[in-house]
Amino acid sequence: MNRFIRKTILIILFLSGFLLSGYSQNYKQLPVKIKRKEFKQEEYGFKEAWRAVREANWLYVAGPGSYREARDYYLDAYKYNENNPELNYMIGRCYLFTDNKFESIKYIQKAFQLKQKVSFDIHLMLAMAYHQVNEFDNAIEEYNMFLKNLPSKEVERYQEQINMYIRQCKHGRDLVLDPVRVVINNLGENINTIFDEYSAVLPSDGSELYFTSRRRLDEKSSRSIIDDKFFEDIFYSEFKDGKWTMAQRISDKIVGKKNRTHIAIVGMSDTKDKLYLYKGKENEGDLYYTEFDKGKWKKPKPLKKFESKNRETSMCISSNGQRLYFISNIDKDSYGGTDIYFCTKNAKGKWNKPQNIGNTINTFWDEVGVSLSANDSVLYFSSKGHNSMGGYDVFKSELGNVNLWSKPVNLGYPVNTPNDDIFYSVMPDNKTAYYSTNRESGIGGMDIYKVIYLGSEKQMYVSYLEDPIKGIKDPVDDIYFEKSKLLDIDTRLLMRGFVTDSENQEPVKAKIELIDQETNESVAVAICDSTGNYSLRIPESKKYGVDINASGYLMFLDILDLTAATYDEVIVRNFELERVEVGAKVVLQNIYFETGKSNLLPESYATLHSVVRLLENNPTLRLEISGHTDNVGSAKSNLKLSNDRAKSCVDFIVQGGIAAERLEYKGYGYESPIAPNNTPEGRAQNRRVEFKILSK
Repeated sequence: MNRFIRKTILIILFLSGFLLSGYSQNYKQLPVKIKRKEFKQEEYGFKEAWRAVREANWLYVAGPGSYREARDYYLDAYKYNENNPELNYMIGRCYLFTDNKFESIKYIQKAFQLKQKVSFDIHLMLAMAYHQVNEFDNAIEEYNMFLKNLPSKEVERYQEQINMYIRQCKHGRDLVLDPVRVVINNLGENINTIFDEYSAVLPSDGSELYFTSRRRLDEKSSRSIIDDKFFEDIFYSEFKDGKWTMAQRISDKIVGKKNRTHIAIVGMSDTKDKLYLYKGKENEGDLYYTEFDKGKWKKPKPLKKFESKNRETSMCISSNGQRLYFISNIDKDSYGGTDIYFCTKNAKGKWNKPQNIGNTINTFWDEVGVSLSANDSVLYFSSKGHNSMGGYDVFKSELGNVNLWSKPVNLGYPVNTPNDDIFYSVMPDNKTAYYSTNRESGIGGMDIYKVIYLGSEKQMYVSYLEDPIKGIKDPVDDIYFEKSKLLDIDTRLLMRGFVTDSENQEPVKAKIELIDQETNESVAVAICDSTGNYSLRIPESKKYGVDINASGYLMFLDILDLTAATYDEVIVRNFELERVEVGAKVVLQNIYFETGKSNLLPESYATLHSVVRLLENNPTLRLEISGHTDNVGSAKSNLKLSNDRAKSCVDFIVQGGIAAERLEYKGYGYESPIAPNNTPEGRAQNRRVEFKILSK
């Protein structure tokens, strides 16, 4: 839907009174107004800045699907006037409801400092931002401040919701103290995009992946008028040679090339020849199925007994095909929001009337994303209720002897986070699972992740007791000796230390991430506390890339060799960060191209993602990306090659969501060596990509 049509619809909605007030993420009215007279500082640059504000406002009102675009325009306006409280508030709000909560805190705090009553919900927004980054005590304090500053007649309106948020913070505080031993890996750019990806469906052998995405396909892609996100579509990938192939859209083979409604994957038969789908409009939709016949998917047919005015969005079927569980917003016997229902097949093979699974599972809040273990004995689902630490958490419930489900158990941190963690699907080995969540280290929006459970590590423990009776030929072992025992030992490596400013040694609140050099995937993430202290648990002894980011500082990239480290020692590594200064240069490690070409190799992506994060953390920064070569070959060919390689890096960074105006590229050929060209090692150092800060 083009921007003119979207604006026209929004105007009609305003005039018809459709846009109502509220404080949730999805409400359709600007929460604060940036006033022209208060925003204007001087004539120079005002016209362009005000145009950016107006464009950002239109995009924000359109819905969450346009918050990133709105944020970019607000940030353009911020370059003109960084001390407007309403502008800071809107930037912080856009960050909060997209994918950088730390930046959200920065801008919301600044808005509050500039104008304490910039918005009635300023404490609520700050609380939600703290909540999202696990600063639970700060979040609770701000939630209470929000209630305290409300007019007495308004308290009742928000009390229940705020009480739930505070309970979630307390649950989160407990859960993070007892983390689950897991490795959580993003499936990568062949699957995930800056848009939402979720509802991963795999056969038991894990060879194929179907999932739902709300990505943009082309300029004509249709958006939902409710949230301004693109309509749901189904994508497919295969696992080959140790990685997922580039996902391909299959929705056009099911509903046609021009999708004007939502179509999402919700399940698949064990034989892989039947897909279960959700198809429908915004507030209503039904379950369908399509069968693979003669090399193609047939037209979807409705699943009988599930055609209603209600909205069924997720389902799973038992291994014997006799019981079906699904999510619905049936009002008649709901405990609140969306609930889990089930139905069984009768003697004729038809589905009986659906039944609510009961209030052991369902709560006053929403339940979503239901699935079963391979043997049907464990039910997995996500809920905002029970002891969620924020948003939707994944829970499991076990089937008892009397056909009753047990009290749900939270899968724990870091599987669950204060963000939404949904559509959890466990593989038959019960050691791996797939689900969707929005993480700081993600590609953008909801991403699909693989969870690998490490289990409890075991080590032999022998208690040596002196034999109290000498001379007995065959002492009775179970009386006089304690047998070998197995103790749970955490064999992950422990690394800790401090991150400080390189000039004054002041603590820096930075984000530290370790990258597996073989898979380019994040294996450990930590956030420094107020003293600059951090602590990381690392899966195994090997080499890792270390990536450190902090607002106002240059990114830190290096290789950490931990091949000789053991779990019974504490690894101490301190890091110093350099402040962002105009003219500063940084050589980008691990940037690789095809030989003699400018095509980036996948091994380069992790480093370039770090550059993207640097620019996100410092929204006014402008960089020059430069390419350099050794002196082998002609000056003309090297100059062109270095220029093309610099451009490839810039193109990648722009695809990561950074405005092209913030980047320049230039090739220098072999004009600026950093080492002698008369040795292989020196030439290797000179073949490099680096960036220079143009302005901050």
